[in-house]
Amino acid sequence: MNLPRVGHIAFLNCAPHLHGLEMRRGSDRMHLQPGVPSALNRQILAGELDISPMSSIEYLRNAADLCLLPDLGIASDGPVMSIALVSSVPPTSLDGARVGLTSTSATSWVLAKILLREWWGVSPVFVPEMPGAGGLHGPSDSSPARKNEATDPLVARLLIGDPALRALWKPEPGTWTIDLGQEWTRHTGHCMVYAVWAARRAYAERYPETVAEVTSILTQARDAGLRDAPALARRLAPLENLPASLLERYFSTLRYGFGPRELDGLNAFADGAVRVGDLPSLPHLAWTSPGAVATAA
Repeated sequence: MNLPRVGHIAFLNCAPHLHGLEMRRGSDRMHLQPGVPSALNRQILAGELDISPMSSIEYLRNAADLCLLPDLGIASDGPVMSIALVSSVPPTSLDGARVGLTSTSATSWVLAKILLREWWGVSPVFVPEMPGAGGLHGPSDSSPARKNEATDPLVARLLIGDPALRALWKPEPGTWTIDLGQEWTRHTGHCMVYAVWAARRAYAERYPETVAEVTSILTQARDAGLRDAPALARRLAPLENLPASLLERYFSTLRYGFGPRELDGLNAFADGAVRVGDLPSLPHLAWTSPGAVATAA
């Protein structure tokens, strides 16, 4: 058979995986396809990828057609450092205000909605936008009569990935720059799972040995990449124009496994997504390896 088509998130949060694959030459056992989370979600659901990291919300919405790979994910248990709400007013003042949502990550959309509606008690007008959009304006920059029009300026914006990392590292004066991973854990007590690794169910059933091999390669690559995180951070620092110490802290902050605590966090997120109307019901989770997480059933 052909090499399995495996997605790779083209953000810093997956750099340890890629670094580990390069170190261990594991990438020659698969065809790696880089992309932003939203693109990888579409590709695996369209059958253009066999295995891929997926935004948690898109996995939950399509769980019937997918199987989770054990011990692989992207989560935080406190600060995440790469998902930020940047606002010109306190979050409790965003009721009715226009909030820009990045088009690259569906999970971050839902996380922001849960926090804004359930913990900050506001219902903003969410505006999808492409990365790299312009600045923010305070509510006084537009009249109430124009508040919901397309020409009205944004009062807050959701950032993910490298832009969020930069914003949280050096917050812009006069803004509220909030780490949403930290807020989630502070309010719920759960870790937050942003992405899982999944295989198409039909592919996993047809090629279980290949899926098991890819899982093993990815797990070993993750471990090797994290062991070499200081060197990886030093290599990436000049390319990203960020301090190596910040990148090393970022890699150590993220949780790259998936165990019982991550499962509890994923279920808590699913509950919240149902409450805000972004998930129709709680799905049954299936695994490529039976008994991978004892509490999954």
